[in-house]
Amino acid sequence: MGPPPELVRVFEEGLRLATVYPDPDCERLQEAAAVHLGVQPGQVTFANGAIELIYLVMQALRPETVLIPGPTFREYEIAARIWQARVKHFRLSPQKSFVPGLEQLIRAARGTDLVFLCNPNNPTGNLIPAEVLQPFLRFCAGEGIFVVLDESFLLFHSCWEELTCIRQAERERNLLVLHSLTKFYAIPGLRVGCGVAHPDTIAFLSGYLPPWRVNGIAQAAVAAALGQTEYASQTRSFVKAEREFLAAALKRIPGITVFSSEANYLLLRLDRPLTASLLADRLARRGIIVRICSNFAFLDDRYVRVAVKDRENNRRLLEELTAALE
Repeated sequence: MGPPPELVRVFEEGLRLATVYPDPDCERLQEAAAVHLGVQPGQVTFANGAIELIYLVMQALRPETVLIPGPTFREYEIAARIWQARVKHFRLSPQKSFVPGLEQLIRAARGTDLVFLCNPNNPTGNLIPAEVLQPFLRFCAGEGIFVVLDESFLLFHSCWEELTCIRQAERERNLLVLHSLTKFYAIPGLRVGCGVAHPDTIAFLSGYLPPWRVNGIAQAAVAAALGQTEYASQTRSFVKAEREFLAAALKRIPGITVFSSEANYLLLRLDRPLTASLLADRLARRGIIVRICSNFAFLDDRYVRVAVKDRENNRRLLEELTAALE
């Protein structure tokens, strides 16, 4: 859909905003995000994308052992290894739609200091069921295990307000909930992410953040975008309808397994002997870029991730994908 039309005014003022230093504490943006997320301003901090907060947590907490259920976003492991943590992997089964079992997850978490969870997960697109997530968060709170819950793609879900765990973050000092504030509004190049946590946790983590980390244009654009409720509603309906259309059509193509998703992307598994590398090369020659997923933990060269786009581009992907498979 592109960015909200109301952001045109912000971009037109961009040169003026670029000639002065940005607000070092993002106060206006903090107030707008607090209203949007239903929390107090003191519970929110911002960074140059949610990824900066992933690295920040590792720097500030210096955990010895980190649990990462996978396949999932690779930067969790990269950040953990940069700060010399021992990484403990927990394999999510494609036969179980990549949904973790509660008891197995608890056993894996014992003896660790920090857990990264992605909900909905990237690249699988699935949500962790509440009957698994909530008891697991309670277990971690009782054991003093810090949890980073990455909800960067949750805003695309029509029930995100019921699914988010930012309410727990108001009470638990060992929980940080991440949100990307630019993916949803189609301005990812501006790089703004936020972390929601207990005020004491935010105060501690903020001590490790550099000043002026979010530029003035990005602050103004995101603050304006957060008020566009009609755009948000249209985006969620649009993504849901196009995801269902694309998934249904992909399932009719022989040689492809489509995994259920609640995000704005779909994970596909290709039947042998076709590989993701060969398919991606063929599609790239036709002007279509897909994500080869072989460098995600536990995935091989049969997995690709595709974006949910508008109907015209979704149809084009289907046509080129069918032709490549044939």
